[in-house]
Amino acid sequence: MKVVLFSGGVGGAKLAAGLHDVLAPGELTIVGNVGDDLEVLGLQVSPDLDSVLYALAGLNDTERGWGRAGETWHALESARAWGGEGWFMLGDLDIGLHLVRSQALRAGEALSAGGTPTRSTHSSTRPRSAPARRPACSRRSPRQTRS
Repeated sequence: MKVVLFSGGVGGAKLAAGLHDVLAPGELTIVGNVGDDLEVLGLQVSPDLDSVLYALAGLNDTERGWGRAGETWHALESARAWGGEGWFMLGDLDIGLHLVRSQALRAGEALSAGGTPTRSTHSSTRPRSAPARRPACSRRSPRQTRS
């Protein structure tokens, strides 16, 4: 059986993890939402793709419902203290993924190629993942205003 899951957010990540557990390897393809992607402090953030990635790798924070388990926010607190935007909760562990993704995208890689890691040392069985395509543009943060 082949299953395609169109996934967005925490609910989609939970469904992806459940389907991953019951389907045979290679039967699940996940198309992730990129409509909520944005740039935060110069880093490309894909919240819905991250939720799926963390859920499948067993890294998600099931208590809070989003982000990485064991997360801290020291870098964000420092950025705020220096006058940087702090409205989006980028955790210290989360920033590692965003650094790698941003570097890959600046090098010309697509989200499906390297902009969102599809391999993880945290999990040996991986479904295929494919972010939905979107035009190359960045979304404004809620605090940004039009000029």
